Amino acid sequence: MQFGGAGQLSVGVKKIKVNENFDGIMVTLEVDSSKALFILLAADGTVNRLGTGSVNNTENDMYIGITKDSLFVKLLSKIDVGWFEHQGSYDVQDKKGKIRELTVLFRHDAGRESGFNFIYGSESEGPPDDICQFVIEAVNLTESWYIEQKKMIGKSPENNKPWWKFW
Repeated sequence: MQFGGAGQLSVGVKKIKVNENFDGIMVTLEVDSSKALFILLAADGTVNRLGTGSVNNTENDMYIGITKDSLFVKLLSKIDVGWFEHQGSYDVQDKKGKIRELTVLFRHDAGRESGFNFIYGSESEGPPDDICQFVIEAVNLTESWYIEQKKMIGKSPENNKPWWKFW
C-alpha cells in the first residue's frame, strides 16, 4: 500500500499485531455528503448494508440482519496488517469532481477501533488500490445478501408492482 501524495496523516498510530482479535468491520462512503455505501460486518454474523457505492446511488434503505454465512471471516482474511502502520485520516488537497469520503474502521480489543478516512474528489487521486479492493470485496461479499433483503420487502427490479398487490 502506498500513501505518498494521498494527504496528511492526522491521527496517532498504534501498532496492530497479526494475531489481533477483530470483531467488526465498517465501511462507509459518502458522495457530496450523501451516504452512498454503508457496510457493517461483525463476528456474530451481523450484516448492515445501505447503498451501492456509486456516485449516483439512489438506494437509501438500510438493511440489517444476521447471517450464518461467514461474510465477516471472508472479509477479515483480506486485511493486510501492514495497513495499520499508516492508519489515520488523509485529505487530498487537489480535489476534482464530487467530494467523496471513504472510511474503513476495524473494531478490536473489546471496542477499540482503528482504520482510515480518505477525503478526495471523484475525478482525483483517491485511496490506495488495495484499500479500494478491500471495499470492493466488502460490496461483493454482501451483494447477494443485500439483493435477498431487497426482494423480501419488494424492492427488487422484478417486483415492480405496488406493495398492496399480492398477485
